[in-house]
Amino acid sequence: MSEAKDLVKKMCDVQNESEDIKKDAAGWSGVVQYVIDGEEFYVEYKSDGSCEFKEGKHPSPTFTIISPPDYWVTVLKGQEDPVSGFMMGKYRIEGNIMEAQRLAGLLKKFIGKL
Repeated sequence: MSEAKDLVKKMCDVQNESEDIKKDAAGWSGVVQYVIDGEEFYVEYKSDGSCEFKEGKHPSPTFTIISPPDYWVTVLKGQEDPVSGFMMGKYRIEGNIMEAQRLAGLLKKFIGKL
């Protein structure tokens, strides 16, 4: 498992164990598909604030993040801002970009926890 994939899975585990993060994530549901270094996996976010990591390709994700593995690792570790990285073309988003902004805000909750 790549480091980026491992960190996405860990992010979901941390979210499920943290009432604070689940509270912040509650009310939104969707599927974030990841394509990182040729690997495809996704996270299903549920309206109760929980999430589930799954291997493979989802048939209809809310949006897809396509990123080089090293860059996405820096985002998940809080070393890069995902919004400015997107604006500078360091990774791509396909699908509902407005929904992706919700994830960008949530990522800040994981700094120091991954």
